[in-house]
Amino acid sequence: MLREIVAPERLLLSQEVEEVIAPGELGQFGVLPGHRPFFVALGIGELIYRADGEEYHVALGGGFAEVLPDRVTVLADWAELPEEIDLEKARTQKEEAEARLKELVPMDPEYDLTLRKLQEALLRLQVRGQSETSRTPR
Repeated sequence: MLREIVAPERLLLSQEVEEVIAPGELGQFGVLPGHRPFFVALGIGELIYRADGEEYHVALGGGFAEVLPDRVTVLADWAELPEEIDLEKARTQKEEAEARLKELVPMDPEYDLTLRKLQEALLRLQVRGQSETSRTPR
């Protein structure tokens, strides 16, 4: 099954894979070759795929996925490979978002945006940490 991840500025990855696990808006879903076709909105989360018996991780910032029996195409709002993640920047973003959330209430217009920034920072730290213990995507 071919898997492609397209971000606004580039084709991030394109390769044959055995399985894809992605963060859908309504929850995580998995795809194996021969899956029934569907189209789904993606949330912020970790996209995992398996190729040649190895597991790979990608930070994914929402978008859409089209699943066909022989292909999964991800059109991401943003996506980063583990080696592209700036750990210091992610830590700073996390700390700033946590501090800002302490000043806001859920009804504040900035609350959702700040919460999203915190989720993105935590995701980047998680995916980068995963790459420390596994192989990086090719």
